[in-house]
Amino acid sequence: MDPIGSELTDSLPNPLRGSRLDNARSFLYSRSSSPSDSDTSGFSSGSDHLSDFLSNLRISPPMSFLPLGGIARDSLSGAGSHLDQDQATLASVTSTPTSIPKQWSGASTWPSWGIQDSVDDPFSIEREARLHKQAAAVNEATCTWSGQLPPRNYKNPIYSCKVFLGGVPWDITEAGLISTFRVFGSLRVEWPGYAYLVFESEKSVRALLQNCSRDVLSPSGLSEYYFKMSSRRMRCKEVQVIPWVLADSNFVRSPTQRLDPGKTVFVGALHGMLNAEALAGILNDLFAGVVYAGIDTDKHKYPIGSGRVTFNNQRSYLKAVSAAFVEIKTTKFTKKVQIDPYLEDAMCQICRSQPGPFFCRDQVCFKYFCRTCWHWKHSIEMLHHHRPLMRNQKNRDSS
Repeated sequence: MDPIGSELTDSLPNPLRGSRLDNARSFLYSRSSSPSDSDTSGFSSGSDHLSDFLSNLRISPPMSFLPLGGIARDSLSGAGSHLDQDQATLASVTSTPTSIPKQWSGASTWPSWGIQDSVDDPFSIEREARLHKQAAAVNEATCTWSGQLPPRNYKNPIYSCKVFLGGVPWDITEAGLISTFRVFGSLRVEWPGYAYLVFESEKSVRALLQNCSRDVLSPSGLSEYYFKMSSRRMRCKEVQVIPWVLADSNFVRSPTQRLDPGKTVFVGALHGMLNAEALAGILNDLFAGVVYAGIDTDKHKYPIGSGRVTFNNQRSYLKAVSAAFVEIKTTKFTKKVQIDPYLEDAMCQICRSQPGPFFCRDQVCFKYFCRTCWHWKHSIEMLHHHRPLMRNQKNRDSS
């Protein structure tokens, strides 16, 4: 097995590299095609304009543990740098294992799922990729952010036509929800394990909120809305109504900075109270260099529980990717989120003749594979613990 530098330097172009976006607008309004969109978050799926960009991106599995401190080289800020430069930076990061209090045990980032990569079971890669969606639940956080979310001051907010209902009566039915809330306007119910109301008009959401009681969360200024409703067996049950302000979906720290997908990370398993500004602030505090953050939304522009953050330098980007799992602690919630890089479409970098939908981001590999080459390469016992990542098929179809 070749060491990290030799094989990668000779043959592997930068899979994280994408041409700079000449127009940031196409990036600001897209949705994520990540493997964790709706599955880890409890939200539904997809947004619109950025889908064209993100549909061309792949997301890699997290790397083996890389500490946050001690990067020795600064030569990787250009989007056109080759993977050998990235590997040099990654190697320098791993040389100082003192910055993060906890490392993942064992040789693998991921626990053993009990799934064997074998040519006798060619679809085991997809199953392992699906298990990646629960990685945040089974791995310890490598670093923690604690603090208060930034205040929200809305003058004339515009809401998504979709709202989330929390704590609905256990015996409520879809017909019961429609009967209760149709006084505010025409609507339908989405119930993918959680209750959502989708109104035809944004005015209906405003009317609903005006008829809710409010608890103002200090010091953030964020209000919690509660609506009293009844079912056959429960009377005057307080149900929480969680709207979404469209302006919370994107935050640009540096309007003149071009957004480079090669320095963009996917952040999954987000809490519903995190808006783009808060996400940008948290990752900037931890890794520095954040120029943009976006919350991925569905066709109703309601959050799906994931987001994107773009950095202005390769060091910060690689530090964020290396962290992989970050615990966020606020006065209202504690949530562990998962950080992965966005990847581009690529050919298999072993045979160079087939598409490479599977990506191994362990430092020993860090490249794209077709199915055959994945099994061939990872049949070696020393590489057997590597875990693949591939894009969620349903998100690819919806893109």
